[in-house]
Amino acid sequence: MDTIQAILNVSVAIYNQCEKMTECNKHRERLVERVKILQRQVMRMHQACTTPRFPNDLVLMLKRTLNILEEIQTKLCKYGDLPQFQRYLKAHKMLKDFERMNMDISDVGHDLMRQLEIEKLLDDRQDLMKFKKPLVTQEGSQDLVEDCVSLKEMNKVQDAAVFTGITEIPKSQITNVTTLAECESYTMCSGKYNYCSVAIKIFKNPLNENKPQDVRSIFRTEIETMKKFESPYIVRLYGMCIDESGFPPEYSIITEYCEKGTLRQVLKKEPDLPWDIRLEMAKDAAIGLYRLHQTGDKPQVHYCINSTRFLVAKGYCVKLSGFELSQTVSSIRRKPKEKPQKEVSASAYICPEGLRSVEHQYNLASEIYSFGIVLWEIATGKIPFEGCTSKEIRDKVCNQEQEPLGDDCPPRLRDVINKCRDFDPSQRPTAEAIVNQLIVRDLLKE
Repeated sequence: MDTIQAILNVSVAIYNQCEKMTECNKHRERLVERVKILQRQVMRMHQACTTPRFPNDLVLMLKRTLNILEEIQTKLCKYGDLPQFQRYLKAHKMLKDFERMNMDISDVGHDLMRQLEIEKLLDDRQDLMKFKKPLVTQEGSQDLVEDCVSLKEMNKVQDAAVFTGITEIPKSQITNVTTLAECESYTMCSGKYNYCSVAIKIFKNPLNENKPQDVRSIFRTEIETMKKFESPYIVRLYGMCIDESGFPPEYSIITEYCEKGTLRQVLKKEPDLPWDIRLEMAKDAAIGLYRLHQTGDKPQVHYCINSTRFLVAKGYCVKLSGFELSQTVSSIRRKPKEKPQKEVSASAYICPEGLRSVEHQYNLASEIYSFGIVLWEIATGKIPFEGCTSKEIRDKVCNQEQEPLGDDCPPRLRDVINKCRDFDPSQRPTAEAIVNQLIVRDLLKE
């Protein structure tokens, strides 16, 4: 049958066009996946049918499928034949077109699968389930967030040409070292590595229990996980340095240098930042948390979200930090004898259920509450529960009292902050939902 052969041919053409493209990855992968299901079922149907004639309803459905596939091929040709830099400029329109193409292929795919089921020609009902509207809607929402985040990451200028991955770095390759701060258990310095500005955390009086080869083994295991979180909105980890020229060995962690300091420091120094900068800072922070929570099969939890765990680079770009090489650091660092005095009480970031019970198990909803407090700081520039003791904070929060937002806070940001700070953990949004509300809508308008 000519229609069947045409469907198979145009399916191959769609694969070839998609292979030329690197933009809109999730939508593009989903489109190819759905076209392959249609192609497979059409081929099986053709092979299984003992008669050369198909029922009229099925013939009409196959023709409709072909029409949709041809329309998709035409749209893809507009982009696939363009130079990469032109596709990059059209990325926002591509995103909308891919969203539409996926909806079209899902609609026609569901109808074709149902028709094959009626004709008893559907040999795998799982293929029909993959075109069900609730699943398609859920996948579409997830893909849209991921592709929008990836697009913003592409827009962020990076020193990708000089970044060679996470590795053990010889001390001789770290230059221009300048001390920034002295703490009980480490010295914080700035310096240069591969022409990049870096922050160097040099640990004092390291543990003797673990030998350098043990630390190296932990480090090599841990960097496999860290590689997943490479993003311009997460502080880049370059690696570690182990200097065995003296005793005890000197251990250092080398990361990207963010010259403006912590988010808390920036908000304190510049309390009157304009709203356009504050909104971008909130979006950057949301992407960093999204990358942590949504990357990989299993969500990664930070466990210590606060305004000192976000660092600010030039252009007020906010980057999540504070979870790099936690196992490696534990194998090196001695616990400080005294906890340093913090400008913001740690209790300000603890969720209501955590304040009520020490038995509460920290989870994603707990972390979203902490992030809501950070967003509140960005929106107001103030210290949460300033001047309150830990007990006073606990009493206020357990009594369902919240720090107020100013009337000038943009409605969308206000809504996200209030949802994150909801006293009912089941009502707090996911990092994906936060990105969807703060970023996706704006990108689709461009």
